[in-house]
Amino acid sequence: MKRILVLSAHPDDAVSTMGGTIRNFVRNGDEVTVFAFGNGDEDYQEPGGSEEAVRRYKAHALKAYELLGATLDCLWLPDFEDFQTRELYRECIRAIRKYRPDIVFAHYWGEYFQHHGMATISRDAWNQAQWACSADLGKPWAPAKYYHFCGKDGLGETTHIVDISDTFEEKMRAVAAFSFEFGDAYKPDEALMIENAFVGSKIGVKYGEAFQRSFYFPEAVKSIETLF
Repeated sequence: MKRILVLSAHPDDAVSTMGGTIRNFVRNGDEVTVFAFGNGDEDYQEPGGSEEAVRRYKAHALKAYELLGATLDCLWLPDFEDFQTRELYRECIRAIRKYRPDIVFAHYWGEYFQHHGMATISRDAWNQAQWACSADLGKPWAPAKYYHFCGKDGLGETTHIVDISDTFEEKMRAVAAFSFEFGDAYKPDEALMIENAFVGSKIGVKYGEAFQRSFYFPEAVKSIETLF
């Protein structure tokens, strides 16, 4: 069994970008935890609707993760919160040390300010979590690999594509829990079908999800045979 940690600005981000991959891990018997920040408090169309938006968002998030079979650990912070802070950086380190993942997934920088900020503190927390410091955040832990998942604005470079043909429908059932968020202007079922079909076509499968592996830490080569 492997332990997987996804660091996500909002609970729905992880579902829409890598829900099929999460299901693949779960089906494989792996343990998947999504550590997220945002609470959906800006998802309302009439003045004074913020409180109800949060209640609705939480309920739908819990349903989505029940469908995926993954654990959601969310701080439920306001949507327009600045995520690139000392406190939230420490929370990312704490999450890595708490869940001790083999692999970490997180945002890529090519998105709006909250996702951009999350990409930065997540990658740096991956580094900091292994250091013998900040003992109140848990014992040092060094996840072996780190991947950026693909948001609406794409990745700078795709290094890996996961075949989600067998889990696409399960992903879409989880995405449907968040459909209220997008409104009539964006139909997530159609948009994600087209996007995941296009990504999958690059490796000759029906549906795929794209990732970029981070080599922020160079990979050690102890034998040149591992290069082949």
